[in-house]
Amino acid sequence: MRQGQADWRDETAYAPLLAAEPCVFAWEWLRRDKAYREAARQALQQRARAGVLAGEDGARRWQLHAFEDPALPAPAARPVWRADSYRMVLRAAAVPSRDLADAFDVARLGRLATIVRGSGGEHLLLSDGLRVVRVDVGRASLSQGPVRLDYALGGMTQVDGPLLTLRRLLSLWRTGGFSPALHRRAARAQRLVLMLRAYDAIACGASQREIASELVDRDAAGPRWRVKAPSARSRAQRLVRDARRMAAGAYRRLLDDRLA
Repeated sequence: MRQGQADWRDETAYAPLLAAEPCVFAWEWLRRDKAYREAARQALQQRARAGVLAGEDGARRWQLHAFEDPALPAPAARPVWRADSYRMVLRAAAVPSRDLADAFDVARLGRLATIVRGSGGEHLLLSDGLRVVRVDVGRASLSQGPVRLDYALGGMTQVDGPLLTLRRLLSLWRTGGFSPALHRRAARAQRLVLMLRAYDAIACGASQREIASELVDRDAAGPRWRVKAPSARSRAQRLVRDARRMAAGAYRRLLDDRLA
């Protein structure tokens, strides 16, 4: 079993994901990618020596601004997705402000904030590990104190995602919490969890019968399971097939969750 991987038979270990947004499921698939785990291991070793969370070019291959430790499951992980893949990123320019009543001070949300510094500005993630607000900030640094955020919104077909993110940001700033009405869980969350469990079962060497009996139909556990639970085998096969498809890259579609 890989470090950070839950016991696929333990339903409670995956339960937090039932309240997660789609991009959180994307992270769960990415951290299972062997190539990503190896690249992240090397990058994290180098980062420890540098002591700074800066943008890492190598992470671009996986749609991230910086490598996140693949041993961290949701809700502990804080992956910062790139705007060219994650369509819910709000762009803003930051300018120093003396009007504290109308200024944004990241220190106020420090417990939720992760900042990756890049050549074009800062990439802000506000997250509790299950719900996400992403803002790309140019000009002034958020670490310099309160700033006024001038938001960049435009167009007719691409504005929905950033506009929803702005509403989420304002709600978070005003209430201190994520709005259940604005942060909806992933559609078919239970199915997505089952696919993760099936993939982890395969990684552990589980048989088709074990997967069927644990995740599909308890009647598949006994003798003559193909007779007593005739549909269990085909349902388990579909589950495994879908899990492998997600692991092969289909999970990236979970990042396009503008109205999810």
